[in-house]
Amino acid sequence: MTMLLSLMLAMTPVAAAAAPMPQDLGSVPVIDGWLGRKISPRWSEDVARLYRRGECSGAVNQEGSQLLEIDMLFLLSGDGKPLKIAPVNARCPEVEKFVSGRVLGTLRNSFPKSGAAEPQWMRSQVRFLWSDAP
Repeated sequence: MTMLLSLMLAMTPVAAAAAPMPQDLGSVPVIDGWLGRKISPRWSEDVARLYRRGECSGAVNQEGSQLLEIDMLFLLSGDGKPLKIAPVNARCPEVEKFVSGRVLGTLRNSFPKSGAAEPQWMRSQVRFLWSDAP
């Protein structure tokens, strides 16, 4: 994961100290039914354009198409606001920037409210599928 996208949202030093980025994805709760997982396939052609430049890796062959699944970590406030976004396995700074921008622009209000006093890390995934066949 690049440091570029432990995305620099307005995160206070207190919040950062209270909730360091988890190293084990398995220990982070999944956001059940998160809208971003459902919407992200619509962005596949945009991600494919970034891959066609030849500077990215990580997509795998899926029955003649390319499949890219990116694990995402979100540091969420108790009222469901994203304080930090971290694409974990994008292997491409441009894709990380694109995905984070889309999440902040389109999906900013799609996160669950926990009511917790302290920020909490949660996770989900975005998926992209495209074909370069003529």
